[in-house]
Amino acid sequence: YFELYWINQDPTLLHNIVFFLFAGKAYAIFALMFGLSFFIIMDNQARKGVNFSYRFAWRLVVLLIIGYIHTLLYLGDILSVLGIIGLSLLFVQKLNNRWLLIAAALCLLQLPFYYQFYAALNNWPGANDAPAHWAVFPEVYGAIAKATNFSELIAVNSWDGLTAKWLYFVESGRGIQLVGLFIVGLVLGRIGFFTQVERFAKARVIALATALVATTVFYLLDNYIKQLPATIFQEQGMAKMYLEQIIGVYLSTAIMASILLLFIQLYLWQPLTTILNLLAPCGRISLSIYLIQAVVGIPIFYSVGLGGYLTLGQTNSLLLGIGFYGLLIVIAHWWVKRFYYGPVEWLWRSATYMTTQVPFKR
Repeated sequence: YFELYWINQDPTLLHNIVFFLFAGKAYAIFALMFGLSFFIIMDNQARKGVNFSYRFAWRLVVLLIIGYIHTLLYLGDILSVLGIIGLSLLFVQKLNNRWLLIAAALCLLQLPFYYQFYAALNNWPGANDAPAHWAVFPEVYGAIAKATNFSELIAVNSWDGLTAKWLYFVESGRGIQLVGLFIVGLVLGRIGFFTQVERFAKARVIALATALVATTVFYLLDNYIKQLPATIFQEQGMAKMYLEQIIGVYLSTAIMASILLLFIQLYLWQPLTTILNLLAPCGRISLSIYLIQAVVGIPIFYSVGLGGYLTLGQTNSLLLGIGFYGLLIVIAHWWVKRFYYGPVEWLWRSATYMTTQVPFKR
């Protein structure tokens, strides 16, 4: 529903709350966990004396294929992006933590936007041209909304949609942000942040307080800048937009860090541990769950199915999403008692090792 929200925008309070908490944060958490999983895989293989770099590269190729197939159905797919940008981890894995943190900081600072802001301010050639994805996305969303069968939807997503998505990841700074978050996840894995909980107890509290303060500061700054007139820096131009982009990315990163650290603190609070453990089976089959949401959601919300993006509305869509995820929790508990992996997880693992001898049923 959110993917097609931009066709008929309705910035209600509910939308603004959901957008504030999840848009630009969920994929960021996913990216950080991707970096962590890279560490876990490479560390386990290194302990066995295995150089897993080439196998991991092939693993990403398989993920790219899965992601592209998913993209044909759902343009918002993140797997194909991870499959390509994830290769960056192979080039930095041998750096020590200090250099990794410097590289992560350079990525998360969004330095290209500072250049674009300065270039636009000085009206350098092309600097004040609108980003290409601004023109492409309305056409793509319009075509998706008009698609009345799956062949039309696939035709749009297979090229025009894919082009629009990659233009967005490059021009919005999300691509370079992903690399930074990959590296942060790798470093957190190396230092045992998620396994040596007592050792990092004080650091987590300080980090959470810092993230919450940063969220407050960037939120106020973001609102202040957005209220300024478009001509604050120049009569006509993009300088103000690039400044908004910088602060917006910082705000999203701060909120993501706050959510992640708050979740850890709540999980370590004994009364909530048992409740939050109900989510664990979903984590075991998270790739399958991620893909099945599109398989179920596209026929409900898109014009190729029931066209619910026009009729269900935000409240009903949110309630439907919560109810559906509750059902997935039940299914996940049933599944992990009977199978070692989710169906797509098993396929991914089997393709990685190029064998069908990976155990599946318990």
